Amino acid sequence: MRIKSFCLALTMATFFLTPMVQAQVAIKAGVNFASISESATLEQYESLKNNSVAGFQAGLSFDLGLSQVFTIQPEVLFIQKGGKSTYVINENNKVVSRLYYNYVEVPVLAKLKFYKEDGGGFYLLGGPFIGLALGGKSKTTVTLLGNTTTSEDDFNFDNDNEADRQRRTDWGVSFGGGVKFGHMFLDARYNLGINNLLDTDANNQNDDKPYRRTRGLGLTLGYEF
Repeated sequence: MRIKSFCLALTMATFFLTPMVQAQVAIKAGVNFASISESATLEQYESLKNNSVAGFQAGLSFDLGLSQVFTIQPEVLFIQKGGKSTYVINENNKVVSRLYYNYVEVPVLAKLKFYKEDGGGFYLLGGPFIGLALGGKSKTTVTLLGNTTTSEDDFNFDNDNEADRQRRTDWGVSFGGGVKFGHMFLDARYNLGINNLLDTDANNQNDDKPYRRTRGLGLTLGYEF
């Protein structure tokens, strides 16, 4: 399954990379402060807290150079998503649930540039993204009367058991901006996942519950060639 997922991700990346061979290329890496918007079984409890977690992201961006002010910027990224929820009665009785996802993601962003190519300045960008999960797992730590147990389970993507199925594809919108200084740039953006990863409808219309959607605040440092 992992080999099949890698081949699908490579095919998707190749499809988007083909028209970018003449674009201005940049490399980038940084951190994604990821979280999950989720309908939880314990959501009625006031002490349930959802927290963000730090994940790695890196990849390539391609400025298609449409004009000095406006351009389209496709990207190919590896990005880690997920989140953590904590239900605490006291230190001896609590449940901590951690979700991990690894994605190959392709944003296609409209970009407004307020700088000259050989100088510094800032930019704004926004647009849709689509991602393909290479894998994922959940880790649950339960502390009961001071005794702690931990369990891990891999996610099943698009399998025949609808009760356990998760969508491998994530899609949504990204928006943000950054500053550029010479060939270097610092980028900040918010990723808003729209697809319900737990939707079991065949048409995947995001109208099914429970729901799970990704969120993330990404910070990257890059170099433009």
